[in-house]
Amino acid sequence: MNGLFRFGAVVGSGMTAQAADSAGADYLLALNAGRFRVQGASSLTSYLPVRSANDWVFEFSEREILGRCKAPVFAGLSVSDPSLDVAQLVDRARTLGFAGVCNFPPTSLLEGRIATMLAREGLGFARELELVRAAARQDMAALAHVVSHAEAHAMAEAGATVICVNLGFTGGGTGVTTRWSVESAAIEIDRILADIPSGIDKLCIGGPITSPEEALAVTRISRVQGYIAGSTLDRFPLEQTLRDVAHSFKAIPRLATMEVGGTESETALIGGSSAMQEVRRHLRALEGSDVPVLIQGATGTGKTTCAKLLHANSPLGRRAPVIVDCPSLTAEAGSALLLGTTTARGALEQAGGSAVILEEVPALEPAHQGQLLRFSDEGVIQRIGELSPRKVEARIIATSSVALGAFDAFRRDLYYRLAAEEITLPPLRDRLDDIPELALHLGRQMLGGETPRFTNAALRILLIHTWPGNVRELRNTVRRAVTAADGMTIGQRHLNFLRVDTDPTTKGTKSAAQERGTLTERDWISEALVRNRFQRARTAQDLGMSTRTLYSKIKKYGLLP
Repeated sequence: MNGLFRFGAVVGSGMTAQAADSAGADYLLALNAGRFRVQGASSLTSYLPVRSANDWVFEFSEREILGRCKAPVFAGLSVSDPSLDVAQLVDRARTLGFAGVCNFPPTSLLEGRIATMLAREGLGFARELELVRAAARQDMAALAHVVSHAEAHAMAEAGATVICVNLGFTGGGTGVTTRWSVESAAIEIDRILADIPSGIDKLCIGGPITSPEEALAVTRISRVQGYIAGSTLDRFPLEQTLRDVAHSFKAIPRLATMEVGGTESETALIGGSSAMQEVRRHLRALEGSDVPVLIQGATGTGKTTCAKLLHANSPLGRRAPVIVDCPSLTAEAGSALLLGTTTARGALEQAGGSAVILEEVPALEPAHQGQLLRFSDEGVIQRIGELSPRKVEARIIATSSVALGAFDAFRRDLYYRLAAEEITLPPLRDRLDDIPELALHLGRQMLGGETPRFTNAALRILLIHTWPGNVRELRNTVRRAVTAADGMTIGQRHLNFLRVDTDPTTKGTKSAAQERGTLTERDWISEALVRNRFQRARTAQDLGMSTRTLYSKIKKYGLLP
C-alpha cells in the first residue's frame, strides 16, 4: 500500500452516515443496499424491482444525509432502465448536493441469462461507463465498481476518480458465502488494479474483509489504497458502536506504517495526529536554543519525556539533565536540595552547564519560588549557610499538569520567566488515532522487539476508553494485556479490566465516575486505590508512578482514608 489509507462507508441512514463521518470516513456511499440493511433485508435485495432505486437513494439522502456530513457523499445509481436519461440523472445528483456518483448495484455481479440479456441490450457495464462519462463531463467525482482488469481500465479511461474492486457481497449476514480468502482476494485485487494510473484512488469492497485486521492484510500485500465497509458497519445497531467500528478502520494507517525499532528518543512522542505533529514541529524549532521552556499537559502525557528530548537536542545536551521532583520538596529541606549546603551542591548547581528539569513546578513552596526567581534573573545561587552567591549557568525546563498561568498560588513574575516558550501536550483522548501506533510500540518494548497483534475487538476497547491516565495508563494497560495474553495476540478478554472493576467486593456496582461516563485524574487514582485495597506501593505500580508522586496526589485530592 502506498500513500494514505482511504476508508469509505456504505450508508443507508443518517445515523450510519453521521457516525462514519464523525469517525473520519473519506467517502460516504448512499446505496439502496444500505437502506435495505437498515430495514432488516439482505444486500441482495438491491437487485430486486422493489421500488425505484435511484429515487429512493435521492429521497433518503436528501432527507437524512446531504448537508449534514463533511465527507463527500456518492449517490449509488442504477442505469439499467433503458428509459433513463443518464445525463439528466447525473445532473439531478449534482443539483441535490452529491459530490459524486457510483454504479450500484453493479451489473457485473450478475450471472446467467440476465447478465447476457443486459449486455446484449447495452444496459449492463456499457451503460455504467456512460454514467461515469456523464459525471466527468459535469466535473463530478465518479466511483466505479469493477470486477475485472478490463473493466478497471475502461472505467479509468471513462474518467473515474476512484476504482473500487468489488469482491462480491460480504459473507456472513448477506445470505451468500464468499469464495475468497484474504490472501486470494489480495492477489485478485492486485491483478485487477495493475497499471491503473497513480492519480486514481484504488479501493476494494466486500468479499472476505470484515475487520480492520483483514483490511490491513489486504492493503499490505496488494496495491489497493483503502476499503469500503458495507454490511460490516450496518450490522451494528447502535450509533456509538458504529462510530467505534469506523474509528477502528480509520486506525489502519497507523497500523500499516509502524516499523520495528527506533530509539527511545525517536519514539518518545509517537503519533501522526495533527496535535503531535505540532508538538514535534515546536520541538524542532527549539533545537539549538537554551531558553527556558514550560511543558504543560495532563498527568501521564509524557511531559518529562518531552523535556528530556528537548534537552538532548539542545547545545547543552552533551550532559545529562538534573531532574527535580517538586512535589517532594518539603518546606524544611527543599531549600537545601535546590541550593545546596556548605558541604554539598544543590540541584541547581549540579545542573551547571546542563539543564534542570523541574517536574510539576506548581508544587514549589513560595520560598522556593523566590529562590528560583533569583536564579532565573541573576544566574546565581546561594548555598544554605554561605554568605556569598555562586554563578551558575543552567537552562530551566519546567513541567506542569495545570495551566500555570492561571494557578493563583504560583508567582506571576516567575511564570513569565519560565514560560519563555510553552509546549502543551494533548491528552490521549484528543488523539485517538495515535492509540494503535502507541499500543504496538509499547507492546514491542515489552515483547523484546516482537510485534503484538491486537484483534478488532481489542482495538475497539482501546479506542473507546477515556484514558484519564493518558500514555502512562496506556503503557500499563498494554503491559497487563501482554502478560494476560501470554502470546502475540491480544484480544478483548485480555482488556476487560478496562471496563470491569476487578475487585470482588465491588462487583455489581458502578463507581461515580462510571455512572458519569467520564474519569478525572482524581477518579483514576481513587479507583486504583480501591482496586489495590489502599496499598500504596501496589497502587503506584499499577498507575505507573512513584510512590512519592502518588502520595503527593493523594494529599492533593484528599484521598487519605
